[in-house]
Amino acid sequence: MFGVTMRGKGRLAAAMIAVAGLFAASLGLAVSSAGASVRTREISGLRVTATIPLGLTTDVYASAFAEAPGGDVFYSNGRGVYVVVGNSVPALAVTASGQVLALAASTSELFVEVGRTVTAYSRSDGSVISNWTLTSPHYPITSAGLYAVGTTLWSWTDWATDRTGFQYAKVSQMSTSSSAVRTVDTQAFPGDMSADSAGLYFEAQRGSHGALGHATPSGSVTFHGPRPADSPLALAAGRVDLLVGGEHNFIESFSATTLSPVSSKQVSQNARNIASTNAGLLILEQPCSGVSCGHATVSELNVSTGTTSGTVPVPDAVILLPGPAAAVIKVSGGTMYLVRVAA
Repeated sequence: MFGVTMRGKGRLAAAMIAVAGLFAASLGLAVSSAGASVRTREISGLRVTATIPLGLTTDVYASAFAEAPGGDVFYSNGRGVYVVVGNSVPALAVTASGQVLALAASTSELFVEVGRTVTAYSRSDGSVISNWTLTSPHYPITSAGLYAVGTTLWSWTDWATDRTGFQYAKVSQMSTSSSAVRTVDTQAFPGDMSADSAGLYFEAQRGSHGALGHATPSGSVTFHGPRPADSPLALAAGRVDLLVGGEHNFIESFSATTLSPVSSKQVSQNARNIASTNAGLLILEQPCSGVSCGHATVSELNVSTGTTSGTVPVPDAVILLPGPAAAVIKVSGGTMYLVRVAA
């Protein structure tokens, strides 16, 4: 359900907030991305419950990550897609046809994007169930993200490179019961989106200003603006939360129903990303100049005050995974680790 792809713009994650933003494209987190809204709750403190090696890497942002509804974490390494069930050793789930760009998972299916093809695999036996062919104004695709909610699959694709610079992403919608692909938008900000049962929430350019978009599973798309754009986005407790950078960092919250403003609070200048989990709306802070930071921390963020609580150190953390089970990806000594966090 919750997908994150770090390819491409993810390399700018640490610098993004300081310059008002280019990030959530990834991971690509997606990074990404990205994921459905979950219930938040009060916590007295976060703690690390497990640190699981995922293998060697020379570029964590070339991997895709996704958390399934039950908390299993999928990740890619080249053509291989692996799964971590609970705190177990990673196991090979499927071998894709090429370099994996994006992942998402439902309770029964694993969705893998390679180039312009999205393939659905059975989680039980790895067999191919169906596939979709995306269209793109440019090729090759350099970053992408997938979000699976119920029978709806959302996709964003982008083709930016160091040579071409920033490019708007194309957003598409698919149904698990059809091979059709519907275009939602062609001027979205890569990775700055998330989805739940109400649909996909994303940031896009409209004229001279940014806007918040909402695409429903039934096919309607609405925009509200001007709104901040090119900012990490999370869905939590009926809100759309944006981590907006600039001279100061703010958490800007909007109603998920109307997209009208709810609150705006200043947060730490060390804030790098946010993610919605059952442990609350979490925020990653990196008080370092580089992407990797030995003093990185993860905390619960109170959007009504802008304050944090329950802080736990996660040295070298680079990615927050949205999803039911709070999880962080860190890189230390050239090895990727999945860090499980709980309240």
